[in-house]
Amino acid sequence: MGASMRADLAARLRRTMRGEAIAETGVTGVSGVTGRTGSRPKLKQLRPLRLERDDGRTSAKEGVSSPVTAPIAPDFDAIEERAALAADRVPPCYLETWARLQCQRPLSVDPGVWQRAINDAGVFLDGWGADAAAMEWTAGELFDVPRGGRPGGLVWQLKGERVDALGEDRVRLADGRTIKRGA
Repeated sequence: MGASMRADLAARLRRTMRGEAIAETGVTGVSGVTGRTGSRPKLKQLRPLRLERDDGRTSAKEGVSSPVTAPIAPDFDAIEERAALAADRVPPCYLETWARLQCQRPLSVDPGVWQRAINDAGVFLDGWGADAAAMEWTAGELFDVPRGGRPGGLVWQLKGERVDALGEDRVRLADGRTIKRGA
């Protein structure tokens, strides 16, 4: 495309953007193609998405996932790297969730509690991960974040305690506590 043709196209584009009529040649039998179209369409400003939280309050300052997780790492490489490091020890059905737990602290959770949950999850997966997968415990049943008065998944309920027995519907801890599946 020659320089003069590009300049002509650029000029026509500028006129079109200003709403000016551009005369076309070679087209017959068509009406209403040229000339000002009257008014430009009105653009509406979108209002920010408001998040309704469990406590009934709303906030325009927080993103949709803000009460659930801290901002995602600038790149997904950290999550993929964590998953790759654990791929030989963690059942595939838990791998991505396990990697995300390590990289994304839920905002509603104290950093110390989050670190304890990461440690508890690692110990649980090393000792019981394959059994939990065989019994079809879901990633949610193990890793769901506590919120709205709910205790969250199993790893959040361990609180530093070791699992002594894992069953289809419950877990028995070394301190004698029993945690029901999905509770």
